[in-house]
Amino acid sequence: MAQSQNMIKYIIKRVLLMIPMLILALIISWVLSQLMFVDPVLNKMGMLDIEILEAERIRIGFYDPWYVKLGLYLKNFFTGNWGTSYLVSDGEPVSVLIGKIFPKTIELVIIPIIIIPILSVKLGVIAAKSKDKPKDSVIRGVAILGTALPIFWLATMLQYFVGHYLSIYTYGELNLEIMNPNSVTFRYPDPAWPFSTGFRIIDSILFNSQALLQDTLVHMILPMICMTFVSLAGITRQTRASMLDVLEEDYIRTARAKGSLEKEVINKHALRNALIPTSTLIVGGTAARLTGALFLEIAFNYTGMGFYMVAAIRLGDYVVINGILVFTVIIILSGTLIADVLYTIIDPRIIYK
Repeated sequence: MAQSQNMIKYIIKRVLLMIPMLILALIISWVLSQLMFVDPVLNKMGMLDIEILEAERIRIGFYDPWYVKLGLYLKNFFTGNWGTSYLVSDGEPVSVLIGKIFPKTIELVIIPIIIIPILSVKLGVIAAKSKDKPKDSVIRGVAILGTALPIFWLATMLQYFVGHYLSIYTYGELNLEIMNPNSVTFRYPDPAWPFSTGFRIIDSILFNSQALLQDTLVHMILPMICMTFVSLAGITRQTRASMLDVLEEDYIRTARAKGSLEKEVINKHALRNALIPTSTLIVGGTAARLTGALFLEIAFNYTGMGFYMVAAIRLGDYVVINGILVFTVIIILSGTLIADVLYTIIDPRIIYK
């Protein structure tokens, strides 16, 4: 009972601490966006008469003092107005835009979020059990390779291999017209439909659009492979290192001396303690993936959080930049809090006061 009360108090303290951190993130993101040498008016209106451009800049408050713009930005944010997109999605509220693109990012990362921790922890345990043996060397080699390869390069190579070599091998040069996307007509959900989740997979099932479902799944396979491969390295290496430390502890030797099965020693005694530092990477990586795989979405032209972030930076849509950055900070702060709470679930000996 006392531990539960302490946990509730700790969570309340952390939530209250997140408020000044969020305000600081708001200010920093606003300052950084204002330091960009990008003219959104010029990008939107083109090379028109200078008087027209100046009138538009005055209309949107481009020349207002910095403290006026910052104060108005903070006031609007905490009253629920995150601003309106000027270029990326002209005239659309940023909160609405994020509500549209965030489900796409979730759809892309949800399977890797499930697969990566399970596979990484399993590989780390196998590597620790087979220390300095061929299995360990292979797993460590794959982990180093995943760390070394840039995700945009890996994405490009996979697209080239599947789109060029694999298509020729599968269909032959005489049948490449099968791969022409213009030859297929997809039945997208009817805009007049009264209910739409924003998730393409769920909507395709609700609207019974098999073509849309197949198209969505096919285009998500390669990004998922890239994300999973690149993300395995950190958790695998951390799990291996933690397992090696734990396996040298006295209580592990005691468990083995009592005649416990090796499987029970690993899973019941060693792994539970080894997962404490690993859980930070798992939760942190999950939060980071939910904010959008920037390079991956650009490489695959996948219109999620990362894609719109890059588009907003290129065009100078400051409001969208700030909105996505702040939304990212909220997710990461929440993920950190969840990681701290998970510590007590993994190891009940940890008590927060």
